[in-house]
Amino acid sequence: MGFNLLSHAVTWGLNQLFSSTVFDSLPRTESDALAEGWVDFSRGAKCDDSFYRGSRYIKDNDPAVMLLFDKNGYVAGIQMGALKAELPADLPSDAMKNMWNDDGDMYVITAYFVNPATVCTGRSEALFTLEGTGEGLYIQNGPNPQYDYDLIPRDEADIGTTLWTQGECFYTMGTGQHYWYNVTADMSCEDFFPVFLLYNSGRLNGFGWNIKAYLGSPRYEHPTTDVLDMFFKVIPECFFAEADPRGATTQHIYMDSSPSFNFC
Repeated sequence: MGFNLLSHAVTWGLNQLFSSTVFDSLPRTESDALAEGWVDFSRGAKCDDSFYRGSRYIKDNDPAVMLLFDKNGYVAGIQMGALKAELPADLPSDAMKNMWNDDGDMYVITAYFVNPATVCTGRSEALFTLEGTGEGLYIQNGPNPQYDYDLIPRDEADIGTTLWTQGECFYTMGTGQHYWYNVTADMSCEDFFPVFLLYNSGRLNGFGWNIKAYLGSPRYEHPTTDVLDMFFKVIPECFFAEADPRGATTQHIYMDSSPSFNFC
């Protein structure tokens, strides 16, 4: 057995009562997505003939969150689309371009909650009931989703054998324990990995996207340099030298039903 992920929500924030995008629960079936106003955004692609697998849906024409559903209508993955019009010319950097796929007017980064090779076959109702959102976290790192991915360790105890670096955790705000990939103080921002991980009580229960540019969707968070020590133990010095005063762009994605109660 892998994960038993019950639900997923996006965008961390303090204003949970009055913001519709803070800890916003997302639909886990295609039928629920349609009922909640999500629309097909496959742009003519079939399940298995693009850089991602599944049927893609978007809401309010906002590519900050795009959902992927398998052949049988069960959630299979999630994407973030960074509009090229909002990006500096040097992003994504050459070192990180394998993480982003070119999709016309945007660059797209993708994660799956099931093995991408199974998406176009689809899960049964019984398997979806058993697994919930999914059985693992697969981060796509190239143009072929069936082979180009990293499977993220489920248990925090196993992360020590990787290049993931422990960040900070502020448990009263529900973010969980952050991990950043191969972070050092003197690194180049061109090498900053666009994914972070979240662990709660030793188990993977979330992740997120980041890009060193200001993107305008209300589904994003925009941390400025004065709050970076809330997320990082070691802060790359290039963050301060090249900072946008409006903040960078991040998005927390939670794979449980109550992220505001997360601890470390």
